[in-house]
Amino acid sequence: MKKIGLLVLGFFISFLLSAQNYEIKLKINGVSDTVAYLGHHFGDKKYVVDTAKVDSKGNVVFSGNKTLERGIYIIVLPSRGMTYFELLIGDNRKFSLETDTTNFLQTMKVKGDKENQAFMDYQRKMVDIQNRRTDLMDIYEAAKDNPDEQKKISEEFTKLNDERISFMNDLIKKNPNTLLSKILLSMIDPVVPESPKDEEGNEIDPYFAYKYYKAHYWDNIDWTERGLLRTPIFENKLDYYFEKMVVPVADSMIPESRHLINTAYEAGDSLMFQYMASHLLNYFESSSIMGYDAVFVAIAEDWYMSGKAKWASEEYLEKIIERVNKITPTKLGNTATDLVRMQTIDDKYISLHQVDADYTVLVFYEPHCGHCKKEVPKLMEHYRDSLKDLNVKIFALYTQYDKEEWKTFVEEKNLYEDGWYNVWDGPYPHSKFRDFYDIYSTPVIYVLDREKIIIGKRIGVDNIKSLIEFVKKKSEQ
Repeated sequence: MKKIGLLVLGFFISFLLSAQNYEIKLKINGVSDTVAYLGHHFGDKKYVVDTAKVDSKGNVVFSGNKTLERGIYIIVLPSRGMTYFELLIGDNRKFSLETDTTNFLQTMKVKGDKENQAFMDYQRKMVDIQNRRTDLMDIYEAAKDNPDEQKKISEEFTKLNDERISFMNDLIKKNPNTLLSKILLSMIDPVVPESPKDEEGNEIDPYFAYKYYKAHYWDNIDWTERGLLRTPIFENKLDYYFEKMVVPVADSMIPESRHLINTAYEAGDSLMFQYMASHLLNYFESSSIMGYDAVFVAIAEDWYMSGKAKWASEEYLEKIIERVNKITPTKLGNTATDLVRMQTIDDKYISLHQVDADYTVLVFYEPHCGHCKKEVPKLMEHYRDSLKDLNVKIFALYTQYDKEEWKTFVEEKNLYEDGWYNVWDGPYPHSKFRDFYDIYSTPVIYVLDREKIIIGKRIGVDNIKSLIEFVKKKSEQ
């Protein structure tokens, strides 16, 4: 039994109207005199598309003239705590289901739709395999002091997986070219062949398995099948690829995202292309991983600012362009914009690029920020304890315009040390530092090398030393 806590009404993709009717008749034993919702998956979210009354005998009919796009749909019962069960909308949109609240899946009967029957058979089989796997896991853990027994149990796990794949392949053969077959194919992992060996039997490439798996990860995806988007499967597969299969640096993420979006674009399905571009744009913009904003910029430039994202409104494009313009100067590898003639707390002048150090930590802060009150003094502790010994200097920029407030904060926190520069943009602001360094909240920390190249951004104080040591070690190799 599954539950959902929230249903979102509406979505950015409208259903096209057509003359094709749908009629899904249900009898749900154990439910009466209430309402039910018809919805569908879309990635990790669920959306309502229809509502119908349930009569006193548990009968409910969903019908209408709008097109139900292919996908995995759900029948939601608000009177049962938003529990739901799944069905499949493939080519047939007129069929009947009967089930019971004691166990929706195990009591399900299908009339008039072979594909839905196969979908229910698949779900029941997977539940059976999972239950058997859980039992095996208990036995495996109980045999933790018996390696031989655990080896035997591991072989049973392998057999269960083989049984799962065999069942799926059998359904694919029996239901060719259906949405169900395409869903099942998308869930089957590539079979990695034995790694090539040299004449002495040694592996030629220790990373062969990873490279092969990654190269064939998308083999079973039909990029013209938009029904895959109305499942929880495709988005999970996509996110797993970028989280586990791709080296987590922008230089790897950019070509990978470009390739996948272009694959969807060339396949010709507008919704699949829209989804890929939109999802990955949001994925990298919202990521907290340092440097991933460069991937956001690349996607924005390739697909949105080029005019290929036809669905994007002018207002949305303006926001994207604004973000790109803010992020671009601060991308890792760029030379940090010089902040010229910044005034120190003792009324002298210094520019960022005048700081003579192997590494410069540029921190933007303001005294009323609760996080700043903790992080800036902590930065001073790290500076005195270890960063100073690495020939690091600090360019600490007060972002506001009340000098007395600033002086009070610096004195209370004892932010005076050789190599630590307390600076501000006042009393006559001129540097436009917010535009050049994307300052919309504080504190913000950048790490620059001797040439004032940005090597770290929006980084926590506790990570500065390890980043510098990593860069030093890499440069010495």
